[in-house]
Amino acid sequence: MAAIKRLYFNFFVLVYLLYVLFNKGIAYSYLSEVVIVAGLILILWNIRSYEFAWDKRMALLVFFVLMSVVYIFRGFLGGYSIGDVIRDSVIFNYIVFAFIVYFFKDELPYLKKRLFGIYKWYPFLMCCFFLLSSYVPYFRDLTLFQGQRLFLYKFGDMGVHLFIASILLLNGNIVLRGRFFVLQWILIVYLFLIVSSYSRSGMISFIIPMFLFFIYSRNRQLKDQMIKWLKFVPLLVLLAIPLFLSTNLEENFQGRTLSIEQLKRNAVSIFSSEDDGSTLSDNKAWRLVWWARIVEYTFLGDYFLYGRGLGMSLAATDDIVYDPSEGNLRSPHSFHMTILARFGVPLFFLWLCWIYLHLREIRKKEISPEILMMLVIGCAFLINASFDVFLEGPMGAMPFWIFTGLVYAEEAFHSV
Repeated sequence: MAAIKRLYFNFFVLVYLLYVLFNKGIAYSYLSEVVIVAGLILILWNIRSYEFAWDKRMALLVFFVLMSVVYIFRGFLGGYSIGDVIRDSVIFNYIVFAFIVYFFKDELPYLKKRLFGIYKWYPFLMCCFFLLSSYVPYFRDLTLFQGQRLFLYKFGDMGVHLFIASILLLNGNIVLRGRFFVLQWILIVYLFLIVSSYSRSGMISFIIPMFLFFIYSRNRQLKDQMIKWLKFVPLLVLLAIPLFLSTNLEENFQGRTLSIEQLKRNAVSIFSSEDDGSTLSDNKAWRLVWWARIVEYTFLGDYFLYGRGLGMSLAATDDIVYDPSEGNLRSPHSFHMTILARFGVPLFFLWLCWIYLHLREIRKKEISPEILMMLVIGCAFLINASFDVFLEGPMGAMPFWIFTGLVYAEEAFHSV
């Protein structure tokens, strides 16, 4: 049994690594689903030794999973295809990753070390991938799963992982010395410029959690160090700009390009409510219109208690016009709005309750630096999920629920 558990542990970390590095490129590999099924089998096989900490947060997570099962049957009875129903149900089914973390409670420090170690190489590898896909057509067009380009990235997701790499470096979980430390920050700034050119949610998913970490950290020495390093940011930007401008990425479907001008537009559009006729304004209006329709037919309409359910495309039922070339749009680019639309108002409020219970720990004075760091990482995931399809798929859901499980397992078994 020990050998099987060790094999599963290594597979667990490997799949996490692949989703972090290749993101949307392996979204249809179904590796995360294999991890879940294998993990559940191992938990059942070792059910006598399996334990997790039971509190309000965990009770809500269990409830969400159970409700997902109920809604799966509702979707089947409604005549929707099995594939579509299961695909929509995973928004809560991925919570199982948090429970799988408890299976590794005895290896928790080593698990964190392995997962955190991935981010030591993340900036360097992502820089290499971008340059390869920019200048080598073979890598740009390489596909592995269902015709999906391997080096096709969602930049909001990348902003979250870039924040994780940065916060681990600041918190001392990643140790680099001298010129390697400086090089790491140059690469982080370079990647942040790319993320900010293509994704406003990626930009704020980096900035806001970093601000929260600074505000709520009890480490006075670290705060002073962060303030000291802040004055070197302009120099890091100057060093990263040549690499940024030399990167050749195509214009995305929203018309955004890799340029200084696009960076400025994205930053300004976050705070501006004026319609300047740009795709940025159109994109913001498109989301707000869809979200308003969801609020209308749930809070004020026939879907208050139970939502629309699973199996249908929300874009079709909500009469949303979109370009079919962009893919099969099923969710309203907000995880919270997806929950409201599919599950109704009561469960939506329970979801908001869970977020409050989960993140309120940040303000506690006795919180450990490790748990604070993992909570602000979770905050980065939730911010990006508020404006993009993120936690609905394995690229965002697997790491998010793993970090959630790490927080609870750390509190239960390793907190002093």
